[in-house]
Amino acid sequence: MRKRVLFAAVLCSLLAAPAAWAQEEAKAAGDEAKAESKGEAEGAAPAPAKPGAALPKLRIVWDCGECEHNDKVPPLIEAAYAAEAQKHSAQVSGEDAAEVAIVDMRQRPPGVRVMFGIMAGRDRLKLRIRYRGHEYEANETSSNIIQGLNSLSASVGRQAYQQLAGAGSP
Repeated sequence: MRKRVLFAAVLCSLLAAPAAWAQEEAKAAGDEAKAESKGEAEGAAPAPAKPGAALPKLRIVWDCGECEHNDKVPPLIEAAYAAEAQKHSAQVSGEDAAEVAIVDMRQRPPGVRVMFGIMAGRDRLKLRIRYRGHEYEANETSSNIIQGLNSLSASVGRQAYQQLAGAGSP
């Protein structure tokens, strides 16, 4: 009888732990979003590009050493960048280009991500952006069980837009 009660208690605590972790992660994401919006209100974030402004296209290369390359990542980054530019009435230039290097990437296998969630670690993606003598960084991590590398790629694509739109591009 004692073993069954102990087993039930341990099982309940294990089942409740992922929910608690998800709540903590959601709270942390909310705090981060509040900090970002506060920074935008104070003028810390770069201003969106002027309507009709031309932003550089992204020339993406892998520079992460032995990390596993995923060929779908560069097109996802470019698509998110172009969508964000279009959302702000800016255009991506055909000639002018920013040099973008994927300097870090880790992708959890989808099955492991869904089965083990945060216990499987985090997906991460980091870019180094060089344009007109300046260097910028865009990075994102996630331990979400639903969203994987597609979400990270879209996020860093939007961050690249924010970085380059505030760079004073023509």
